[in-house]
Amino acid sequence: MKKRILCILLAIACVCAVPISMGVASAQTRLLIGTGGLAGVYYPIGGAIAKIISSKVKGVEATVQTSAAGMENLRLLSLKEIDMGLVQNSDAYNAFNGKMFFKDKPIKNIRGIAVLYPQPIQIVVRANSGIKSFYDLKGKRVGVGAPGSGEETTFRRLLTVHNMTYDDIDEKLISLAEQAAQFKDRHIDAMWYVSGVPTSGILDVSSVLAIKLVPIKGKERDALIKKDPYFIKSVVAKGSYPGLDEDVETIASPAYLVCLESLKEDDVYQITKAIFENLKDLAAAHKQGENVRLETALIGSTIPLHPGAEKYYKEKGVLK
Repeated sequence: MKKRILCILLAIACVCAVPISMGVASAQTRLLIGTGGLAGVYYPIGGAIAKIISSKVKGVEATVQTSAAGMENLRLLSLKEIDMGLVQNSDAYNAFNGKMFFKDKPIKNIRGIAVLYPQPIQIVVRANSGIKSFYDLKGKRVGVGAPGSGEETTFRRLLTVHNMTYDDIDEKLISLAEQAAQFKDRHIDAMWYVSGVPTSGILDVSSVLAIKLVPIKGKERDALIKKDPYFIKSVVAKGSYPGLDEDVETIASPAYLVCLESLKEDDVYQITKAIFENLKDLAAAHKQGENVRLETALIGSTIPLHPGAEKYYKEKGVLK
């Protein structure tokens, strides 16, 4: 009889323990990070950041979501469908300040965590195309990015400083992955990436075709940087892609990790701390991870920092 009573009590204890354990699990903070397509750099870097957060930040679990990259991530952040995202610093600036595509609907619920790495503009053409400058794109079929994407926004800015419009080219409003496929099939003459180096889409193309990059330099580059100071001078180093035997001057819009303003201060502090204490994991995920450094984490920051990130930078002496 006593055994039977003991068994019943144990069974009741087990049943009662279930909601308690479920309650503990529900206390875990889950974050969704918007990245980009599989052909870009945002996806592997975002995946590495999610892994760092999940393994190093107590009580926080992060997963990634593929997307159409920066502009889509900003839209998802505005709808609170993701918690963090990788974007171009220029797009973050325009979104927060209600400029360009965000003129009628600024996104004020975003805050900065860290500037990660430079994203050089890379205009890819066939090595034998005869295209040597941006002006030579006139009359050519050019992939400019998905409609409303960060790539298309930046391309429009370049057209302006070169006194050109879409009337001067045969623009193809297609994604990065579509550009790579169409370039290999010779359906377009030039493809356009704003991405870390090397990017898998260009590596894929260069494995089957001889390519070169079109430089962006001179007075046109200077005019763009003067007008939009979030752009910086950059260089794609020789050897970055097969057949690239000399450095190519260009400009870059750094990759920027941003988040919702509503995230807890301590969570963002711990996330920022974990990222910069585990930079080797970013470097292992993609070569661009080697360019993520604490000393450059605020260079090109274009929106207010999240208080949690600000606390970490003050603690490390990066921010006064």
